[in-house]
Amino acid sequence: MAIVAAARPTVLPTDSTALPRLLAYTQALGLDRYLRRTKRGFTSLTLTLLWLVLAWRGSGRPAHLAQLHDPLLAALLGTERLPSPRTLLRSLHSFPARAVRAAVEASYHAEAPRRVGRVWAAVDAHQLPYWGREQTARMQKGWSGGYNRRLRGYRLYLAVDTSTGQIITFLLARGRMRDARLIALLARRLRALLGAKLAGLVADCGFTSRASITALVASGVPFILGFARAAPIKRRLAALSPQQHAALRAGGAIRLGDCPWDERLRLIALGARTASDKRGPWVYVTSLRSVGPQALAAQYRQRWRVEQVIEELKNGHDLDHLVGTRLHPNQVAVGFRLLARNLAIGQQIRDAGARPTVIREPRAFRATHVDGLGTFSVERRTIQLHPLAPASAAHYRLPWSHRVVRIAA
Repeated sequence: MAIVAAARPTVLPTDSTALPRLLAYTQALGLDRYLRRTKRGFTSLTLTLLWLVLAWRGSGRPAHLAQLHDPLLAALLGTERLPSPRTLLRSLHSFPARAVRAAVEASYHAEAPRRVGRVWAAVDAHQLPYWGREQTARMQKGWSGGYNRRLRGYRLYLAVDTSTGQIITFLLARGRMRDARLIALLARRLRALLGAKLAGLVADCGFTSRASITALVASGVPFILGFARAAPIKRRLAALSPQQHAALRAGGAIRLGDCPWDERLRLIALGARTASDKRGPWVYVTSLRSVGPQALAAQYRQRWRVEQVIEELKNGHDLDHLVGTRLHPNQVAVGFRLLARNLAIGQQIRDAGARPTVIREPRAFRATHVDGLGTFSVERRTIQLHPLAPASAAHYRLPWSHRVVRIAA
């Protein structure tokens, strides 16, 4: 009787040798309780991972799915083939927007034990533009600072940790939504998520109104908000002493008295950092009466973090792309891009055991934690991966796809 030797597993090339480690981190956080849905065909968790891989690759467009031609990806997902772009787009209807937002918030909380100190949240809004000419009646116009004009689209509100740049929570609303109407809602959500660890929030003057200030005071969340330089404020600035004017010209901060809307609040004025900057002085309102103006100014300057996050999301995760004209699919699609960012930063925090000195922006993160040349083979549910670059032996479990990845040294 002839003995037939067992066929050797087929060895295939890949350019994603770093991806299994990131997928293992993602699946170890317990996010499946938010993202698991019963459906036919491809599972909701498989489709979630595809949206995340697209975002890590710098895209939010199902049409770019064809660019993920790496055979390793299908093996990691436990499927023989990838779904079509149409299937991926239609899958957005399977996910509740609230569940995706909860997954983003949970991904932020996953690394809470490795953060030190209390959290300051920077809040800002960004208009996602709609450039199409169909169904324009459904798309409302809102102000876009990047384009310096009103644009049709949806309005994204982000609350960002000023230390790490992770998204604490978010909200996608109609394009005409007034920023001041939502600041108290975001503050209450931040308080519910962070509790006593929330030190306060900072936002620009677009979120400031008499009603929003009243609601913020009622919420009990400390805040520093920009304050419009109306005629009464300009008169206060004109009445400053020569010494105070000199302090502002030197880039300092001074007290400007009580807020005209609420005597429990205080105004501060902040001068430009450089003598060549002819703007300012800027005025801010705060509920922190016992903190000095210089410390308040230094804390408010951390608001740049949310602007940096928006730029990195636009250039690294295709934030401005809308998948359609309906609100719900865009809420889910944008949520997956924000989730991808949180997971990328969370992986770096876990590797360092604390906030790393340098947090890589999306393109740099892709080069070190997603890409990588090598070969792989599949035996039943085990994937043997051989990176070309020197690597230490490792073992990763992927419970969502019931696969195990072994990295050869």
